[in-house]
Amino acid sequence: MLSQSSSSPSRALSSCGPGQSWAVRLHAVKAGRSLEQLAQSVAEEVGLENHGQIGQLEAHYLLCQRLENTADVDSALDRNPHVLWHSREHILRRTKRSLTFNDPKYPSQWHLHNDVKQGMDVNVTGVWERNITGVGITVVVVDDGIQHTLADIQPNYSPEGSYDLNSNDPDPMPHPDGHSDNHHGTRCAGEIAAVSNNSFCAVGLAYGAKVAGIRVLDGPLTDSMEAVAFNKHYQVNDVYSCSWGPDDDGRTVDGPHPLGKAALQHGVIAGRRGFGSIFVVASGNGGQYEDNCNYDGYANSIYTVTIGAVDENGKKPFYAEECASMLAVTFSSGSRQLRSIVTSDWSLQSGTGCTDGHTGTSAAAPLAAGMVALMLQVRPCLSWRDVQHIITYTATQHDADARADWGINGAGFHHSHKYGFGLLNAWRLVNAAKVWESMPFLVSYQSPVLKANEDIPEYPKTLTHTWNVSLSDLRQSGMQTLEHVSVTVTIVHPRRGNVEIRLVCPSGMSSLIGARRSLDVDTTGFTDWTFSTVRCWGERAEGQYTLQITDYKESTLSSGVLKHWKLTLYGSSLSHQQVKERRRVVEDAMGGQYLDRRFALPCPPGIDVPPEIVSPFTSSSLKVDATIQLVHGSIRTSVFNHGFRFGSDGWAHQSVFLQQINNKNLLRHGWTVSGQKPVHLEQPEGVSSRVELLYGLH
Repeated sequence: MLSQSSSSPSRALSSCGPGQSWAVRLHAVKAGRSLEQLAQSVAEEVGLENHGQIGQLEAHYLLCQRLENTADVDSALDRNPHVLWHSREHILRRTKRSLTFNDPKYPSQWHLHNDVKQGMDVNVTGVWERNITGVGITVVVVDDGIQHTLADIQPNYSPEGSYDLNSNDPDPMPHPDGHSDNHHGTRCAGEIAAVSNNSFCAVGLAYGAKVAGIRVLDGPLTDSMEAVAFNKHYQVNDVYSCSWGPDDDGRTVDGPHPLGKAALQHGVIAGRRGFGSIFVVASGNGGQYEDNCNYDGYANSIYTVTIGAVDENGKKPFYAEECASMLAVTFSSGSRQLRSIVTSDWSLQSGTGCTDGHTGTSAAAPLAAGMVALMLQVRPCLSWRDVQHIITYTATQHDADARADWGINGAGFHHSHKYGFGLLNAWRLVNAAKVWESMPFLVSYQSPVLKANEDIPEYPKTLTHTWNVSLSDLRQSGMQTLEHVSVTVTIVHPRRGNVEIRLVCPSGMSSLIGARRSLDVDTTGFTDWTFSTVRCWGERAEGQYTLQITDYKESTLSSGVLKHWKLTLYGSSLSHQQVKERRRVVEDAMGGQYLDRRFALPCPPGIDVPPEIVSPFTSSSLKVDATIQLVHGSIRTSVFNHGFRFGSDGWAHQSVFLQQINNKNLLRHGWTVSGQKPVHLEQPEGVSSRVELLYGLH
């Protein structure tokens, strides 16, 4: 607590009435006399009362009138030899710098500013007040098209980022249909970037951003079309908002097929000039059917940001799915008594251009995409993994109900199968982005395929398999702490929905990666299906991982069989202590001082990634866009998603490596140029097959 200066008066400066006070600046005083004494003397001479020093301004004092007659005060102060300057105080008109919009539906956009239920909004207005609105960022809505001629969309529409894959033309305008339901993409686009202050409908969360549309859902969708959509105009589009996925019926197990997987991977490597496309996906609306987003390959992917929904009370709605791979949640609709999302709507068929009925996780994912746009405005070089980490570090635990299923992992992060790491908060995300140091390169470890061929026992018994990951196993990749953990299983079972699968990390953190589903009567089981979890984020990677499988089967059914399984760890070289330090830095930034000072860490320039660099390759070779040959036999070479490791020589950032390739200058790290290009670099014998190469298909 600061002590008050001995010269500071106890009188309150606010005690003077309007027009009844004068601010004066005094000359320096002679030795033996204090400024306070001089101020008191001057006040008495001119018939005023000394109300003390003005704040921390030395020699500045506030003098207030004692008598009704103040006509001679200015003249008396003019004549006083000790007064250097004076000014009669007047009431200054100042208004609170809060945002107002003339968009008629803005007052109803509770998800942006909830005046009824405090804290139940995305906390974005303070970000807007600092002119952070998504300027310079483009979010593309991959959907059934967007009506870009709409008043709320047209000024922010990006034709350069748009395309119609259903009709194979550049215009993603939605087509009227028999059900008048091709409004989905337009609604999502409005949530993200609806124009502000145009006296029409509503305001987008990132109303300064550009919005593009890729029309792909209004017709048959193939693997190749999906792959094209994920990478379309990926040097223009920064964020891909995808409010769709496999059927949410409680019986489907599906996700991106080989080309779609390759496109997601290619996007995070080559999109945004090497910083990586950000893919935001909705977790799904199958909650009422006991569906779970771990059966959705888009939500399960390490390359996506999986977003669930909460209602206006911050509770899980009836439709929302749970899963161990969910990163976070944000607002959407709930029961009929609660409000839905207000946003733009198409004006075709029965549409009016505005709606207050946008619902489901389809409405949650675009809000998350808009928040990512705000993050990228203040720090454009955030990678897809940086975004995932910042969400993990800043999402807030919000539902204290015991049924919320919050667990605290070994790194101190809270996670719930219902809510991920918690509720997205735009203020926290943007402040953290300001001070976020780019993550080290993604590294991975993969176990061999672990053959089992064991029957799965009936509940309450459990089939348990373990795999120990030692420090020596991780030494090659440099991994210290975890991000995503994946388990790939092949299980034969007469009724797939009876199987429950859990993974326990070395810390003891348990993830329900395969939930029971009463409607899933499939008789084929799982064939190389990959489940993933983020619940062990930030934990130490070494230790024993435990797979637990239980069969809640009917007595008439035969037992299921675990044929084989495989463990894959994804993480970084950050130490456990560095994770703690990053959490401290992030929390320290929440006061807004870095936004107010317009501070941001510098961003390196992006680089156009040659297509040859990210061409698919096998686990034993790497194709690069240069003529290079490995000449230093002792160097262990492993390829990771954002860089290359060269043994004891340390790390080279991907963009630096690519520049060296383009300049034919690779000698620093033991490479030389020779022969014809392209060339295959064979994986050195010293590199274990457990080190997964993240470029290309695997």
